[in-house]
Amino acid sequence: MSALPASPLHRAIYLSSAVGVLRADELDRILLRSKASNRGAGITGLLLFHEGTFLHVVEGPAAGVTSLMQKIRRDRRHSNLIALETGPCATRAFPNSPLHYVAARNLTAGEKQAFADLRMALNARPAVLGVPMRGADVGLAAFLDSFRVARTA
Repeated sequence: MSALPASPLHRAIYLSSAVGVLRADELDRILLRSKASNRGAGITGLLLFHEGTFLHVVEGPAAGVTSLMQKIRRDRRHSNLIALETGPCATRAFPNSPLHYVAARNLTAGEKQAFADLRMALNARPAVLGVPMRGADVGLAAFLDSFRVARTA
């Protein structure tokens, strides 16, 4: 008897705004719980938090990503969730960590500027949901590529 094929990979990337001030100990608790939960669900990804904004990449089995995104949308610690990308993917961008976190203090000046530019571009886009800005995906992909090399939080 042959093994069942692996579930197709799915990726979701979003930006959101923190509601209120997120203390370091709260962020630490979120990271610990998320890593444990993600590990059990076969989820990997990246989380950045800078100047009150989250950028989160979630990847794994489609059902797991969908379930996690539903949970994230209900989380009252953030608002203004903007989906940047969602759908199937051929490979994981962050295969080695259930939640790779890069602390704001570890972002380079160029990464901080790229993060601010991404937020500004999204705020300036037309209010037509589901229509990405032309070329925005190229900028996002290039920005995320800089985080594929593991760094300490």
